[in-house]
Amino acid sequence: MLLFSENTKVDDVIENSILVVTSDPNKMESVCEQLAMRDVGEIKRFLGNIEQLESCEDTINTDCIVFDASHLDSPDSSIETINLQISKNVNKIAFSTKDSLLLADEFEKKDVRYCLYPTQLNRMGGLVHQTAQDKTYTNSAIRITLMSCKGGIGGSMLSYQAAEFIANKRQSPTLIVQGAYGSQNLDLISKVAISNEVTLLQKNLSGFYEDKSHAWQYYNPAYENFECIVFDFTAYNAADENIENVLTHTDCLLLICDRDISSARTAKKIIEANNHLMNSNNGVRRLYVCHNQHHGKISGEINTQEISGLIGKSVDLTIPYLTKPGDPSLPLNFSGKNIHHLENLCNLLLGKKGHKPSKTSLLDSIKKIGQRG
Repeated sequence: MLLFSENTKVDDVIENSILVVTSDPNKMESVCEQLAMRDVGEIKRFLGNIEQLESCEDTINTDCIVFDASHLDSPDSSIETINLQISKNVNKIAFSTKDSLLLADEFEKKDVRYCLYPTQLNRMGGLVHQTAQDKTYTNSAIRITLMSCKGGIGGSMLSYQAAEFIANKRQSPTLIVQGAYGSQNLDLISKVAISNEVTLLQKNLSGFYEDKSHAWQYYNPAYENFECIVFDFTAYNAADENIENVLTHTDCLLLICDRDISSARTAKKIIEANNHLMNSNNGVRRLYVCHNQHHGKISGEINTQEISGLIGKSVDLTIPYLTKPGDPSLPLNFSGKNIHHLENLCNLLLGKKGHKPSKTSLLDSIKKIGQRG
């Protein structure tokens, strides 16, 4: 009789998933060969530059990224891309053909291990193991804020839809926080009872009501288990110090306006405050404006172009009035053909650049007509 079957064996080693990023096929083979020799775990490949990481379709559950930094003079842009497309908590290892101690030190100060290619290639496997063992959790979730510049313009619904989309797309723990001075209607939207404690809404998505005694805070022990946090705040009743707190601590800010001129005035005030903070290296770098047309057109209301003129900044995204047939209580219906509006919104929040079709010039049109003849 067997006392211990093979099924009772427990493997204490959790296999890591390593993504290798380089546009050079020869480097890809060399790096992957070294990692395979060290048996570091599952190796995934993306043949492209780190700036093209948004095109990679296999970033989910990545523990470590090894990327080619030969064309980079600073780690900043690569770190920002990795944080948005994968996670702030992923281990980062850069390899480069630049033999520069100053550049290597700059990467190391940003918690990115640096290898000289190809002379230090044999260190790669060891570094993957070392970073996996030394990694300690820090509260470094991506913080995205959606601010309604007027009451009753669908900001909470938009925030929930964005948080749900991001949670499904990134397949990582996501939290939506509704501000203490907002509508407090997240339970109606999610159809789950929510309180001042973190509540699971669905897989990878939780909700939380901010308490008035701890309003406008971006750091809370309750946030430590999440990789992305979407804050649903209201701007029209916020004090100047609260606006400054948002501009100082969020990674991305989306200002939501409607056709009412008062929302444009509030957005303009926040944009001007951020421009002032940017002069002293503060403020939020990724600030966007969304025109949410949450109801049918009414005579005398302003349009998207007029909003841009009033706030001194182009509107980045316009969401048309979308209704669900037979259910006017849900003004945002992103199902079916309307899903691209939500995708565009979330790509904006996650730092993905939209690919706009190039405009055809008059000369090109004449050439095409001539070719047909």
